[in-house]
Amino acid sequence: MNINKRFMCEKFNCCTEKRLRECFGHAGGRLTGPRRAMVDFFHMEKGHFTAEEVFEKLSEKYPGIGVATVYRTLSAMADFGILKRFDFGKGKVKYELSDGHEGVRHHHHLVCSACGKILEYDDFMDEEKAFFNKIKKTLSTRYNFLIKGHSLHFYGFCQKCQKEYEKAK
Repeated sequence: MNINKRFMCEKFNCCTEKRLRECFGHAGGRLTGPRRAMVDFFHMEKGHFTAEEVFEKLSEKYPGIGVATVYRTLSAMADFGILKRFDFGKGKVKYELSDGHEGVRHHHHLVCSACGKILEYDDFMDEEKAFFNKIKKTLSTRYNFLIKGHSLHFYGFCQKCQKEYEKAK
């Protein structure tokens, strides 16, 4: 496959060549052009994507990329902590960059149960921050457990689907 370098982001401080080589080497592979393209895709596109969506978008630029490569690479990237893997329901696993990557802040999700739209929010209220810090401290003590992170999803209806829901009543 011919990966055109000018379409790829050359460097992300959070995903150095060394770290990526370690990730894919640990997963029994190497850092190939298609794999690098997938890393760059998540940095450039931002959002939540299924394997099928990643394959569709990348195959436009890189027609030789295989769907199996996409699935294996997503799995390796999630196992190594580069991506987060979420099952928001409807049988579709979605991936996004993990917290700490350039341009990615810790956030929570608002998931529409009707259309599947995912909204992120990171403008936490002071009370919310205090509440989560208290929970973290309490759980760490109670279960002698070192908490390194968390994820939180609220399910409901987006603005558009709320209107549809109200009409159906």
